[in-house]
Amino acid sequence: MSNPDHPQGTRSAPGDTTDRIRAAIYDGTLASGELLIEEELQAWLGVPAEDVRAALTSLEQLGLVETAPQRHTRVAQPRVEDRTAVLQTLGALVSGVVRVTVPTLTAGQRAELIAFVEHTMATVEAEDADAHGRCIWGLVDRFLKHCANPVLVAATADVIGALAYRLAATRSAETVEWADLRVGYPHLRSSIAAGDAVGAELAMEHVFRLQVPLHDLEVH
Repeated sequence: MSNPDHPQGTRSAPGDTTDRIRAAIYDGTLASGELLIEEELQAWLGVPAEDVRAALTSLEQLGLVETAPQRHTRVAQPRVEDRTAVLQTLGALVSGVVRVTVPTLTAGQRAELIAFVEHTMATVEAEDADAHGRCIWGLVDRFLKHCANPVLVAATADVIGALAYRLAATRSAETVEWADLRVGYPHLRSSIAAGDAVGAELAMEHVFRLQVPLHDLEVH
């Protein structure tokens, strides 16, 4: 377990433990399926054992860690067969954030989001699955950053992040529905420009395929 960003001999604040383990999962430092040994994490992070246990419990609740009592604790291994359900769950959460955020955008924030949607559309035209994956979560992060409802952000940000990890872990070129994205993003762009919250919400639902019954979605 490498630890390039935590100088030897220093200690993390206890409140950072969950965030640091989560970040290590997201960036691949802790790989999918990797065993998580409490003593190793304690030494790595420089925090008490109780902080590590509390962090692992929190991350298990988010679906980022799997625990088998008396057997192992490990980084979750997202399943391809769950991908469509994860996609639609994300869409429901993100679409709600979009609907609340669009009416309160300043001119500068609106311009930033439109520019980023156009950047994302370029990855769709190129059918670059990895670049699109990075862009869509950059777009979601921007909506969360500009959302004027702190209660909504607090309630959804961690869940959205965990679901996004599960989606990214099962992504391939074959799992991306380019036709839906080519429809959804132009509508999202025009709705943001017009300040149309409902239109933006519906466009995001199209991006996340909420318009398709779950049993009709093909699982790759």
